Amino acid sequence: MDGPTWTRTHKAPEASARTMDGCGGDGRRPRAVFMAFGTHGDVFPIAALAAAFANDQQQYTVVFITHSAHQSLSTHLAVSKVRYMPVASPPALASEQLDNISYDSVQSNAGPESFSRRKEIIQTEHRKACLASVEEVFGNDPSIHSDFIVINFFALCSFII
Repeated sequence: MDGPTWTRTHKAPEASARTMDGCGGDGRRPRAVFMAFGTHGDVFPIAALAAAFANDQQQYTVVFITHSAHQSLSTHLAVSKVRYMPVASPPALASEQLDNISYDSVQSNAGPESFSRRKEIIQTEHRKACLASVEEVFGNDPSIHSDFIVINFFALCSFII
């Protein structure tokens, strides 16, 4: 045949430090973080995915981060060895509900303000709480081999992360 000749010019990959149980050479289990915010309809399907993933991929440490209003999920998630991490922000920010949220819960010293300003304060606190949760899970570990984060974007019209 007078066509091009293909030759292998690279070396075969070296054996990975990852062991058969899913841990790296350092013994650390990979982490999977599932974050879901909003109402039950936004959060529960992601919680089900986290539990199914934890049952199927037992080499992972699985964490589920959501509003503390969904505390009822913690028992169901624990059965699948999923760690529940609540954030204090409310699952929705309707103007009639916002009047029931104390300023102490959003860590603001501001007095009465417009709905949009109060919503902005709560969203800022929500972002800080989410970041703190992710930092608690991942810490200062420089290795992110096999780690991942899943975030639902369904509820972003009511909550902007």
